[in-house]
Amino acid sequence: MPTIKRQSSERMITNRILEIILGILSIVVIPAQVVTTLMLGILISLTFGLLMFPLNLVWVLCFFYPLIGLSYVYEKAPILRIFVVILGIPVAILGNTFASLVPAMKETDKRLSKLVLTESFPYSWHYNGLSSNKYLIKLTNGYPNLLEFFNRIKPNDNRWRLVNKLKRENNI
Repeated sequence: MPTIKRQSSERMITNRILEIILGILSIVVIPAQVVTTLMLGILISLTFGLLMFPLNLVWVLCFFYPLIGLSYVYEKAPILRIFVVILGIPVAILGNTFASLVPAMKETDKRLSKLVLTESFPYSWHYNGLSSNKYLIKLTNGYPNLLEFFNRIKPNDNRWRLVNKLKRENNI
């Protein structure tokens, strides 16, 4: 039992570090978000939405797959955790910033899902599995930590609605 408790605290430390860094960076990102959302929104409208394709491609290739892969390695190879954290935290920070700066274009649930995916590192693999209705994800070691991350989200936060919906869909 002490090993499981130690692993749980390691994950929580990693997630707390990410939360602190994102909180500090929000001082710069939030004002920039207003400008980039307006500018990119106009460009996306002018291109009839075609600009969203390369932006989504950048998201998937540079942030989504690396976060899922690093989170999976974090879960399955405990010896590589320090290396994964060193790589994963910057990827999660850049991914969160990217998702914040790109306009949602009437897809706010997708944007919130991207933000929760980046903020939940090193549980990103668990979150993706849960949102894809893969029930075996509940049997992994990191699943209780993902639930603890979910429980830290306050009801006045925009992410709460998404997480609450996910909990209802999966009977959590």
